Amino acid sequence: MNAPLPTTDAVVDQRHPWLGLASFSESTRGFFYGREEEVAELARRVQRMLLTVLFGQSGLGKTSILRAGLVPRLRAEGYCPVYVRIDYGPDAPSPALQIKQAILRETAAAGTWSRAGVAGQDESLWEFFHHRDDVLHDADGRVLLPLLIFDQFEEIFTLAQGDDGGRRRAAAFLEDLAELVENRPSAALEARLEDDDSVVERFDFARNDYRVLITLREDYLAHLESLKAAMPSITQNRMRLAPMTGQQALAAVTGPGGRLVTEEVAAAIVRFVAGGAELAHAQVEPSLLSLICRELNDKRTAAGRDEISLDLLAGSHASILSDFYARVLLEQPEAVRSVIEDMLLTASGYRENVAEEGVLHALTAAGAAPDAHSVLALLVDRRLLRIEERLDVRRVELTHDVLCGVVLASRALRHEREERGIAERKLASQRERERATRKALLRARQITAGCVVLTVVSVGSAVFGYVK
Repeated sequence: MNAPLPTTDAVVDQRHPWLGLASFSESTRGFFYGREEEVAELARRVQRMLLTVLFGQSGLGKTSILRAGLVPRLRAEGYCPVYVRIDYGPDAPSPALQIKQAILRETAAAGTWSRAGVAGQDESLWEFFHHRDDVLHDADGRVLLPLLIFDQFEEIFTLAQGDDGGRRRAAAFLEDLAELVENRPSAALEARLEDDDSVVERFDFARNDYRVLITLREDYLAHLESLKAAMPSITQNRMRLAPMTGQQALAAVTGPGGRLVTEEVAAAIVRFVAGGAELAHAQVEPSLLSLICRELNDKRTAAGRDEISLDLLAGSHASILSDFYARVLLEQPEAVRSVIEDMLLTASGYRENVAEEGVLHALTAAGAAPDAHSVLALLVDRRLLRIEERLDVRRVELTHDVLCGVVLASRALRHEREERGIAERKLASQRERERATRKALLRARQITAGCVVLTVVSVGSAVFGYVK
C-alpha cells in the first residue's frame, strides 16, 4: 500500500511561522495576524442576514480569513460551518445532492438533527432546511445554525462552463441556491401543495435558521450581477476585501515571526512587497507577503542565522515567484513540469482541479521517479500543489491563484520551445530532403553525362565501322 500523502495544512511552528502560498486553517490560526477588523465585520454580516457575499482580488487571503478567522469565531457562537465546492463533472452527483451530503457529513461531527432521517435524497435545498421541527443540536442540546460556505464561487462561471453537462449542472445549482437564499419553495413543491394540503404540515415556511456565505474573485462580480433577477439578495449584503494596509502587513510579519525579524527589517519587507511605498500608504497582497517571508526564512535557515537580515531581501516579486517555481521543479524531469502546466491550468490561465488518480497516471507516464506518489507528495510538501478531498475523491490543484501567472508564462515558453523544436526538426528534415534531392540530381547528371559519352563513343564506333 502506498504511504498516505501529506494533508493540505502547512507545517508551521515558531521557527517556520509563515505558510507561504498555503492558506491558513483552524489548526494554524495561531499564526494568522493582521485581519482582525475584516473578520469581525464579516462575522457581523453573516449573523445579520441570510446571504453574505465576500469578494476581492486574487491573492488577498479570502480562504484564510474564512478558515482561520471567521469559522473559529462563529463556531464558538453556535454555528456549524459546512465548506462546499461543487464538482461539475459528468460522473458527480447533482449539486444539490453534493451539498446535502456535505451538510450531513459535517453536522454529524457537530451534533444531531432532532428528526434525523426525515430528509429525502431527491428533495431541494429549500425542503432540506425547512422540515418542521427538524433542528440541529450540539451535545449540550444547544441549537446550531448550519453555515454553508461556497469558497471560490467563480468556478461556476469557469470550470462549470466547459461543456453542456456542466452548464446544466450550474443552472440547476443556481436555481436551488436562489430558492434557498430567497426562502422561496420550488415550482415543483408549489404544485404538490396545490394537489395535497397535507404537504403544508411537513414544512415550516418561516424558518431561516441557516446562513449562506459566498466568496469569489472580484473580476467575476459582473457575472454575479447576472443572477440578481432570480436572486435579488445577491446584491444586498456584500463585503469587499481590500489589500492589507501597511500596519496590517507589519502585524502579519511581526506577529508570527517576532523572534526571527526585527521591526526595522519587517518594515523593509512590507515596503518591498508594496513596491517601495511607505507603510502609511502601502497596499499589500497577503499571499505574496507570506511567500516572501517564507522564502526569506528559508534563506535564513540555510545560512544558519538566528534572524532575517536586510541583505537577504533581494530580487523582485516576479523573480521570487519564478525562483520558487523553478526551485520546486529543479530535480524533476521536464515532463513533470508539462503535467503541471497542461493539466492543472486551463487554456485561459485559471486553476484546474484534477482527480489524484489522473495526475498520478500522467506523472507515471511522464517518467516521474522513483514513483509518482513520491513526486506528488514532494510537490505538495513544497507548497506548489495541494490535495483536497471532494465527494470522497482526492483532487489536485495549484496551491494559490498567485501562481497562475508564473505557470502560464512557463507553459507559454515551453510551448514556444516545443514549437521552435518542431520547426527546427521540420527545417532539418527539409534540408535533408534537399540534400538528398541534390545528390540524386547530381547522380542523375553524372549518369546522363556518362550516357552521353557512351552515346558519342557508340556513334563514333558506328561511323568508324561504317568507314572501314
